[in-house]
Amino acid sequence: MLGLVKRLFGGMELDSGLAGELSQAVSEGGLDVEAALMAHSNWKLRLEAYLDGKSSEDLRPEVICFDDRCDLGRWIHGPGAQRLGRYRGFTALRENHRMFHYAASNVVSLNQSGRKAEARRMLDSVYAGFSTKVIDDLTGLRDLAQRRKG
Repeated sequence: MLGLVKRLFGGMELDSGLAGELSQAVSEGGLDVEAALMAHSNWKLRLEAYLDGKSSEDLRPEVICFDDRCDLGRWIHGPGAQRLGRYRGFTALRENHRMFHYAASNVVSLNQSGRKAEARRMLDSVYAGFSTKVIDDLTGLRDLAQRRKG
């Protein structure tokens, strides 16, 4: 747990003040961490179905690229930033989430331009890397917030 605290909060100890701030940022900010984890995990399945031609979903790169339109993005750019924006772990989450959307957008764009093999490589490399980082960051936030409650 100490490694997680160091990664998210720059080596600070999880004292009651910091723990309270984290817990409030999540609960009062309206972030459902479990729903955000599920939504971001499901994106890979959605993109795979899209690339395999098994989806009727209308995916648009010019929409997907915005990182402030999903529930997590609204929290990151709103209540999360207000309470946690000064911590490097939060800054990393914000950047990883931005790049997640950018990579997902590029997967769709490459596919739409007929570059299916490149789209698949992007999905399996760049996209997968940022997806993992977002999920790790969210898992860390959830675990720290639950620690505060426990």
